[in-house]
Amino acid sequence: MKKVFTFMVAVAVGALVVVARPGGAAPPASAVARCDGGRTARSDLHGLAVGAGIAGADGGMISRIDRAGTELVVPPDHGRGVVRHVSSRPGVGTAYVRDRKGGDLVVSVTGRGIRRFPTRGEALQPSLSAGGDVVWAERSGLRLVEAGARAPRPIAGPVPGGMTFSPLFVSPSTIVVAAAAPPTTAVPEGEYLSNLWRYDLRSTRWLRVTHFAGGADRWTIVRTPFLAPDGSIQFVRMSGRASVDRAPRYELWRLGGNVARRLRVLPGEMYLAGFDGYARLWNIREGATGAWLIRRERADGSLEDAGCGAVMVDPLDRTDPDVRSGARRSATSPIDATSLPDASAGDAILVGDFSSVAAADEASATIRGAFGSTPSIVDARTQPTVVRPGVWAVLIPIAPGADAEAELARFRAALPAFTGWSWIVSV
Repeated sequence: MKKVFTFMVAVAVGALVVVARPGGAAPPASAVARCDGGRTARSDLHGLAVGAGIAGADGGMISRIDRAGTELVVPPDHGRGVVRHVSSRPGVGTAYVRDRKGGDLVVSVTGRGIRRFPTRGEALQPSLSAGGDVVWAERSGLRLVEAGARAPRPIAGPVPGGMTFSPLFVSPSTIVVAAAAPPTTAVPEGEYLSNLWRYDLRSTRWLRVTHFAGGADRWTIVRTPFLAPDGSIQFVRMSGRASVDRAPRYELWRLGGNVARRLRVLPGEMYLAGFDGYARLWNIREGATGAWLIRRERADGSLEDAGCGAVMVDPLDRTDPDVRSGARRSATSPIDATSLPDASAGDAILVGDFSSVAAADEASATIRGAFGSTPSIVDARTQPTVVRPGVWAVLIPIAPGADAEAELARFRAALPAFTGWSWIVSV
């Protein structure tokens, strides 16, 4: 599966994740150390079946976060590939995507047992209802499996030709999703506009519930909708202008009924990871590795360490199985295999973000002289899954068969000034 953030984002649609340095100060060393691998995973089918803790993805494992920190849990499907888009519902269970070469696998673990649903393409952000139904996004629509059903049924999405992602049960009969507008002549690739829509399972009707606008210059996209304790939906909105040399704006929004309002401007790139009681949890990137940390918002708005793992965002520090295997990309993927000069797929070191082409070009010359590689300057038009709109980055290909992590360590040793700006991506 290739993420849109993950553009398209993290920020990939699915995306749904943008690749960028997190806003604000770097997390404390304690959080980094706790997330730096070396932890032992254990089996806990009961915990998964009751939706214990806050579930996230950590490579091939499930990370579970509670007040004691983070533990790794072995996924019960025992499959190959990367675990992505883990979600849990207290008292109901856990669902996740096993990202595999070709079609993915959606897995739900509830009191009814372990259920596996192979897909023909990319599966995004599964969500469980209070009754154990599971829904996920696939291509431009949804797939729904009711608790007593054996197979998924398709639901056409609200935007023909667009991409649907982040479905969320807000009641047994209502699903809220994010949907991205289809490509246009002016914006042939990359996500420039997405909104939230509500689907009524009884009437089978869609209703658009946010009304953001975007186009070739001004763009606005929504990410990580979560059901808040008060019954509203909270989500992150990113906006910016392609013609302005400025970082995008991140905002926290609340949708109550059919009325959306901004709660506050965020200090930088951060995405909701759910709620711990009434406290918000946030996905924030650790600058040295690109891995996701989870931080809890205190009553005064400050953040404290909560744990590790990617909650409903794409872990871009892990290699996409489709890319590593050389498999063809899904038709829903926003990236074209010819984006890089050699038209090959594989791992690379991404260095960014830079606010101008000139700044990226200067960094490229420095890297070429110190590291001995020939970098490429990329932006969201050429690499929409790894660069957010409005900025530039430098991409350094890693030779096929080389140890990507060793190459990243060698790069950082040669250019320590870029340590917090560099990580491994799949292109």
